[in-house]
Amino acid sequence: MALILTLGFEPDSFARLEPLRQQYFPPARNFIPVHVTLFQQLPENALNRVLGTLANAAAGEAPLPFQATGILDFGGGAAVDLECPTARALQTRLRNAWYDILTDSDDRLRKLHVTIQNKTDRETAKATQDSLRAGFTPWDGVFDSLLLWHYRGGPWERAGTFPFTGDHA
Repeated sequence: MALILTLGFEPDSFARLEPLRQQYFPPARNFIPVHVTLFQQLPENALNRVLGTLANAAAGEAPLPFQATGILDFGGGAAVDLECPTARALQTRLRNAWYDILTDSDDRLRKLHVTIQNKTDRETAKATQDSLRAGFTPWDGVFDSLLLWHYRGGPWERAGTFPFTGDHA
């Protein structure tokens, strides 16, 4: 199977986003709390290397401020669009560290977003997007950690938590 790397939220951002995910995400597919995926197919056989890289990266990184800027249309779902240049820079450093183990899908910068709903019919997705947009105003939050997960076809299993403990520059 594979390893998945996500960004974790500080408590206020988590408390704002998790209820939306619980409300709109199909329950049969909602295996983990709200998150932002950075890499989705890191090889399990590189676990020790990945763990070491993440421990070093998180120790040198201060919590990452982001801005929630709008609602994205995912066809069969909806997401909150996030802007965070420091998370982009971290993702690039990790891509460079793992250049030789990345799949094509992981060897690119993803649009930072929080998936609120996925894999629903178009009509349901549009209704969710409309509802989310109606009450949306941009807001600021913070990523406070990197979370590594084992993906084995069903619920994800936590493989590591790496709080950002570096100094603010």
